[in-house]
Amino acid sequence: MSDTYLRELEAELAAVGIQGARRRRIIAETADHLRESGGPARFGEPALIAARFADELATSGSRRVGFIAFGALAPAALVYAALFSLVRPGPDITSARTLPLGIAAAVVMLLAPQVSLAAGLLAVARARRLRSETSAPAAALDVLQRRAAVALGFGAAALAGIALYAFEYSAGLPAWWAPGTIAAAGVALLPVGYAAVALSRTNRLEPQTPGPAGDLFEDLAPVLDRIPLGLRGHPWRLCLSFATAVAAAALIGGGLDEGPRNAVGEFVAICGGFAAFGRFLGLRR
Repeated sequence: MSDTYLRELEAELAAVGIQGARRRRIIAETADHLRESGGPARFGEPALIAARFADELATSGSRRVGFIAFGALAPAALVYAALFSLVRPGPDITSARTLPLGIAAAVVMLLAPQVSLAAGLLAVARARRLRSETSAPAAALDVLQRRAAVALGFGAAALAGIALYAFEYSAGLPAWWAPGTIAAAGVALLPVGYAAVALSRTNRLEPQTPGPAGDLFEDLAPVLDRIPLGLRGHPWRLCLSFATAVAAAALIGGGLDEGPRNAVGEFVAICGGFAAFGRFLGLRR
């Protein structure tokens, strides 16, 4: 009877995405409990037990991945900032080996880090909100995993973009900059790859806890509730307020020469990103 129960449980665990060593450990622990209790009578149905494991593992795993993803991107951000602080002014945009590739690399370098940072912060906000949950709604975990995936994907794209930029504009840069940049980008990709593997492992699980996905206002409630601007429940109003604040900072920081151009660019980028990723990242419904 116990062997039959264990085989059924093993099949149900596989059905909800629990594989490898994790599944073997669950089966071994269950077998020990069955021996101690005298049989499977006191256990629930295998499908129910497997679903509960999937819910709890997906919740803890998704929460952990949210923090891991943001931490993995920290070295990439440091590499990015350090490299560009050491080469100012940059080369002429038209001096690339292949101009379309050079321009593409420059655009990716400009936009990808911003998307990665925003998605990473959103992943941390969701992970923090779910920190006390044992079995969070599957829809809420899906949003968290998507945020982590976008953060890691655009972080990797930013590193690839800076490596391509170094190659395309090597003639107009210090001799050490191109090989140093490519090597540093490669090293910074390692923790991003580690986080991507952790995300993939968690993403295989199939939690079933019902409930709403939640949105940005729930994730940022401790902050937004202190701002008396009537933003709660109005995602586009929040987006425009944030875009305006960033544009104002860019205008002041850039001065009369580059300020207006930077301000417009930041405003358009933020609003465009909100329109493109808003529903996918759970920023609006």
